Amino acid sequence: MAWPAPVTSGVTTTFDKTANTFDRTVDQKLWAALMAKSPILDMLSRPPVDTRKFEWETDTAPVRLYTSVHSAEGTNLAGNEHDVDNTITFTSTTGLEQGALLKNVSRVTTIGSFGQDELLEVTVIASPLVTVKRDAGGFATADNNSTAHTDGDVYQVIYTPKPEGSGPDANKYSDVTLVENYCNSVDFYLTVTGDQAATKRLVAGDTVDNQFQKNLLALQNDLEGMFFYGALNSTPAGTIGLVTRTQGFDSFLASTSANYDITTKDVTPTALDNLFAEIVYDKTDPSDNFIIACNPFNARKISQFGMDKVVTDNNATKWGRHIETFKSDLGIEAPVIWSLNISRSDLFIINMGKVSLPVFRPFMKAQWTYGDDGVDAFRQRYLGSFGVKVVDALYSHAKLGLLPWT
Repeated sequence: MAWPAPVTSGVTTTFDKTANTFDRTVDQKLWAALMAKSPILDMLSRPPVDTRKFEWETDTAPVRLYTSVHSAEGTNLAGNEHDVDNTITFTSTTGLEQGALLKNVSRVTTIGSFGQDELLEVTVIASPLVTVKRDAGGFATADNNSTAHTDGDVYQVIYTPKPEGSGPDANKYSDVTLVENYCNSVDFYLTVTGDQAATKRLVAGDTVDNQFQKNLLALQNDLEGMFFYGALNSTPAGTIGLVTRTQGFDSFLASTSANYDITTKDVTPTALDNLFAEIVYDKTDPSDNFIIACNPFNARKISQFGMDKVVTDNNATKWGRHIETFKSDLGIEAPVIWSLNISRSDLFIINMGKVSLPVFRPFMKAQWTYGDDGVDAFRQRYLGSFGVKVVDALYSHAKLGLLPWT
């Protein structure tokens, strides 16, 4: 008697190893298992999207800081002056408006006997030359005790003018950059024999669980690697023979010239404090949910912070030192989360409210049974499509780069 011909199509099953149930919906169960393994994936939201390619606008916040340079067209503001027009040449005047109030944030600029730092009112803009009135609305009444402004001083916009009247409105529109991204297909396979599907295993380490745990770890690595280091395709996704990819978090930061510290080249409290300060100075809400994501190598460096100053409470039954939360000198707290999928070269400060993994297709399970080899087994394939979305990459996130590997 010959063996019967194997069935290669038309036979499906809905057995789900993730929950030992007969159910086709696996997304929530599979994600719960992934989130139990990865704190980073646990913190990432997964909003739905309707198309393979999604896009959004990246806008720039109003410019707050302007740097002065020396120019033959104008001179720096000399000392001992009050209530006079003078000129500054800025590296850029983009976004600066007539009537704005400026304050020197590079040096003390007291004017008059009251010892106040003076304000400068912008009266004429002829880029890059700007005419300002000294001591706008100030209390000084004489040219005394004022401090000179010098080349390279940085001026902050204290007030943006909002004039009253029926004249034509100023053009407040600012150009935006349209950013687009694609999805990344992720999956893993699982083979379940007919007898394994029909019975509940009594041994925790059975071969199916072993398969599942190994594939789950591989899937976690794929998703974390995709989130941090994805890359865009050179041509649109969705065609045969083209790998489907999504741009990653690091690429978003690099493409916007974000808060990158590539000069410190080490993980230090000062470097982290400065990055948090830059994020706050960029008008990001300090109460947002930040994390520090890094390689275990750099997480161990953080755990050594302040060994000579910070007293830790050692439990009587435990020994060791582990810093799980970094608190900046501005009071911003961020948990330190390490991942083997982050390079030793990088440390990221991430605003978790402004990153997500958009869901193009939830994890679904495709199965066939009695494959063309005639084996009594269900071949399960868990397949889904996800993207990476980073909002406000220019202002809300930061990176400490070029870190040493030793």
